[in-house]
Amino acid sequence: MAGPGRALIGEAEQRRVLDVLRGGYVSRYGPEGEPAFTASVRTLEDAVAQRSGVGYAVATNSGTASLLTILAGLDIGMGDEVIVPGFTFVASISAIVYAGALPLLAEIDETLNLDPADVEQRITPRTVAILAVHMLGNPARLAELRAIADAHDLMLIEDCAQAFGATYRGKPVGSYGIAGAISFNEYKTITCGDGGMVITEDENLYRRCFAFHDQGHEPLRLGSTIGDRPFLGLNFRMTELQAAVLLAQLERLDAIVERLKDHRKAMLEAIGDIPGLTFRRLPDPDGDLATHLVALLPTSQMAGDVARDLGTKVLADSGWHTYANMEHLLAKRTATNRGCPFHCACHPDELRDYRRGMLPRTDDILARAIDIGLGVSDANLGSSWGVTIKSPRVDIERRGAMFRGAVTRRL
Repeated sequence: MAGPGRALIGEAEQRRVLDVLRGGYVSRYGPEGEPAFTASVRTLEDAVAQRSGVGYAVATNSGTASLLTILAGLDIGMGDEVIVPGFTFVASISAIVYAGALPLLAEIDETLNLDPADVEQRITPRTVAILAVHMLGNPARLAELRAIADAHDLMLIEDCAQAFGATYRGKPVGSYGIAGAISFNEYKTITCGDGGMVITEDENLYRRCFAFHDQGHEPLRLGSTIGDRPFLGLNFRMTELQAAVLLAQLERLDAIVERLKDHRKAMLEAIGDIPGLTFRRLPDPDGDLATHLVALLPTSQMAGDVARDLGTKVLADSGWHTYANMEHLLAKRTATNRGCPFHCACHPDELRDYRRGMLPRTDDILARAIDIGLGVSDANLGSSWGVTIKSPRVDIERRGAMFRGAVTRRL
């Protein structure tokens, strides 16, 4: 299994998909007032916006598309810089690159998210935004990051791809910044295979994001409105079939989060008292999504040995999430290898120097980190070692005993 939503796909999803197929309208657009048109995409947008505590949402075909749509909506492009963590899914970085802006990699702390102190040190006159990524379901230190953004007149964007269902100080993630990007990939909390969402409280940004994702059209068009299109856009639209699956999945979200938190509690009971073992810091323990429990070992040598015993890996060995393993980023390779942000005169050479070892604190933390999946199974991260959303408590206790044995043999 991949994520908790995928493991729970069943009759509710099938019924909604069949309703769309029987109606015959499978794109997001259909005739108003036609009973056969389910308007699943629009219904999903409204439901996700309400769930996220914001006024507007735009459904897209992926989390990556959501990020690029937000950047376009905010007019971020050539000559601009965006601060992003060195530990993130590669799409957080590639979206910035294909917007034409330069990603400024910053250190993480033991939350496994952006270190606010390091973020402040990396701001330059060309910095326009901070992209806070809520990695592995754990909200970033949003209060500090928001304060830094406000003090330097920067935009705070939230990458909530791995954290839909998480909260920070009682508010859903994605509602603190100017906009949030959500992913519905199969490894995420709920899924339709792929798909994404832009969420925002800003009406003007909503209108720009909608236009960018729908060939330049204004929101909720009924036809091709010649003359009213603000700029050229792309096609990042979600289909009715995807939205139908997600509407059923959304009804499961509260139960999924509750189950994940039960799993986290049980795993901590099993391994939380191991001498020398610590865990990723949680800025808001109640708001953590609990898809993952990240254990931090005292040394990288010990972490590597324990990971090998368990048949998993340390987070430093992730190929999609760790800057040091993104060889295409380190080599600054794009589809054309021309123009901004890597092959232009907009930025000093030292800001375009991506190399292994450039983020020593990030490297150290990730080399000591083992990810225990509590509902997400992702071999690339190493979280294929753990339990699934359906695992009974006895399986959690058994896994906990295995982890304890692997660690205590090296104390």
